[in-house]
Amino acid sequence: MGISERKEREKEQRKNDIINAAEKVFFKKGLNNSTMDEVATEAELSKGTLYLYFKSKEEIHFEIKVRALNILKTMFQKSISEKKNGFENCMEIGKAYVDFVNKHRNYYKAIIHFESVDCAVCEFRDKCEKFFKEDNPLNSFVQTINQGIADGTIRSDIPANVLAQTLWAQTNGVLQFISTKQIILEFAGVEAEDIINSQFKIIGKGLKED
Repeated sequence: MGISERKEREKEQRKNDIINAAEKVFFKKGLNNSTMDEVATEAELSKGTLYLYFKSKEEIHFEIKVRALNILKTMFQKSISEKKNGFENCMEIGKAYVDFVNKHRNYYKAIIHFESVDCAVCEFRDKCEKFFKEDNPLNSFVQTINQGIADGTIRSDIPANVLAQTLWAQTNGVLQFISTKQIILEFAGVEAEDIINSQFKIIGKGLKED
């Protein structure tokens, strides 16, 4: 390994160390209540060194979001089986998303937080656009919907990319409601699992070709 390659590897390792430290701080205190000073302390770096790698805590948070989406993408891809039709694989992707939310709640919150930002004025708009065109977890979902359209198990009157975004929005709405309105569910005598199962039934009927 040459000197330049070693330096680049060391730089990437330092960036990962900073992101790891930031996760501990952000996940404990929340992004808005955290500071770059706290991240520097957790990473055992000077604040000046920290700013050599990241301009702001928002930039670090963007990298955490990318981590989260890469984990989600891997879970989506693992849920897909060549032995199942498009409809069945779409339902498996939905289950994988619920599994992701349950197992990686802080990463899920990072995704939701960043999606609440106005992309039109987001300082990472170019990075977001590049990531979502190349590495977006929903790309796997769109491909699976197209599989279902081709094999006749999923309705063909809605474009796959539109259907994927619609289901993403609907499912996120349900999951956010469950995570923030637990007391309301308790008052209503409804279990979170029942709402999720109901959502899957509704999605299942909506996906199928008439």
